[in-house]
Amino acid sequence: MTQYIRLQEANCRNCLRCVRVCPTKAMTYIDHQPIIIENECILCGKCYAICPHSAKKVNSDLLKVKKWLEQKEKVILSVAPSFVAIWPKFKQLEKALLEKGFFAIEETAIGAKLVSESYSLLLEEKKMKNIISTCCPAVVSLVEKEYGDLVDQLAPIVSPMIAHGKDIKNRYPDAKVVFLSPCIAKQKEKDDIRFDQAIDATISMADCFDFIGLTSLDGEEWDDFEGSIARLYPTPGGILKTLPREKNYKKVNVEGVDRIKHVLDSIRNDMLEGYFFEMSACHESCMGGPLLTHCEHNEWLGQSVIRNSVDENKKIMANKHEIPLNVKWENEDIQRPHHTEEEIQDMLYMMGKTNVDKELNCGACGYETCRDKAIAVLDGKADPKICLPNALEHAESISSLIIENTPNGIIVLDEYRNILEINPSAKLMLDLENVNVIGLPLGSILPDNELIELINTVRRVQYHRAHYAQYNRTFDHAIMKLDEGDYVVLILMDLTVEETKERVMKQIRQQTVEITQQVIDDQMRTVQEIASLLGETTAKSKVALTRLKKAMEEDD
Repeated sequence: MTQYIRLQEANCRNCLRCVRVCPTKAMTYIDHQPIIIENECILCGKCYAICPHSAKKVNSDLLKVKKWLEQKEKVILSVAPSFVAIWPKFKQLEKALLEKGFFAIEETAIGAKLVSESYSLLLEEKKMKNIISTCCPAVVSLVEKEYGDLVDQLAPIVSPMIAHGKDIKNRYPDAKVVFLSPCIAKQKEKDDIRFDQAIDATISMADCFDFIGLTSLDGEEWDDFEGSIARLYPTPGGILKTLPREKNYKKVNVEGVDRIKHVLDSIRNDMLEGYFFEMSACHESCMGGPLLTHCEHNEWLGQSVIRNSVDENKKIMANKHEIPLNVKWENEDIQRPHHTEEEIQDMLYMMGKTNVDKELNCGACGYETCRDKAIAVLDGKADPKICLPNALEHAESISSLIIENTPNGIIVLDEYRNILEINPSAKLMLDLENVNVIGLPLGSILPDNELIELINTVRRVQYHRAHYAQYNRTFDHAIMKLDEGDYVVLILMDLTVEETKERVMKQIRQQTVEITQQVIDDQMRTVQEIASLLGETTAKSKVALTRLKKAMEEDD
């Protein structure tokens, strides 16, 4: 299966903008990855147009077309009228493209004229309950996929692109037909087997802009042709302006998928009958096409250029054609699983929506209501953890839990260095449990000039130690200036207990030293006394023994 929109996951920044704008919720975000459910995507291109991070890439046939040109193939370019949003002068654009090797450059408005002739015939026949225009392939896909019961109210007529492709192939059977498109859905329409390969390739206007390398175009206005009022097709209500006035159907222009869904719901509920609806998935019709959003363009200038080039009084009358422009649309209703009310309520509970008050329906997750999100989760299309209010509440609760229960004191100062916030630990440390100090200057509770000076000059985290006699406490202060605003956060770490312990330990050490010295002195004294006694006894013994020896010698 061709991926007409490819996801560049490496560029995704998880902003969920694509999920929020997707009208069919084919754009999903599961396990931190964007995913397109291909069979539910109508290729309206809103996800591509709104992505600010280039995380979506559109399929392109430009390389194929360049190869045909290099091989000297007969390549004819069908230029959608919305080209004037970029190049207001057709002749200069035509010249630049012919120089690139194209065989011929024609306006898709030629095919639009054939379509308006067929629409006029439908209006005259008055056989259909309502007629829904089929120029926008995204609208056709929407009806076939989600309103299959209404396919019989789609005009059984091909789009101007297909009509023009068929017309060119009829005139030049050996030609390659390329469509210059403002629309992603045209790529899939080109590949639809119902259209007999009327179009061989599509290129975006951004592709063409890079290819021809022209930033501004001057030259003559384009040539007129019979039915040139069909150039109005890409403007809001442009299809209706090409049709003659008649009373069989009331004509209404509807733009944007959300509004189109409301109309289709009304048709389904038999609230509307006898209407011709011009429907375009894009606001401002094709002039607001998604492939125009990524290149410099001016849709309002383009609209004025078109209106100045046509005579709106020359309507396109009914006519039959030899070229077959009829098509049969198919009911391709997407089969979605059914979930019981109990399953939905259980999922809401699991998502943290434990009561109705918790269902904020903020739409931040991409779904209009929490209930829609719960159903999407049950369908496997959404991540139940992605909920901005829940995430904020969880973060706030954790933050509050930490601040309220940390043993350190926390004081937040405003730009005037007055107290903005103070946590319970700081109040306890400073004996302020029954005092409201919010709005008071910091110096009224922590009178330390050096601290105040540091707070007024702090650029990064700094530390300061001070003893406060009035509290009989010593604090280590961590001073931090917040990046946003001129707020300062002061963290107080009570060192009083540590200092007391240190003082006691110092006293114990001093006493130990003194006792040790005393013991040493006593020991030394004892040793000396023992030594003295030992010396005296020895002398006496020596005298006695000497006398005994002498006496014995005398006896001999």
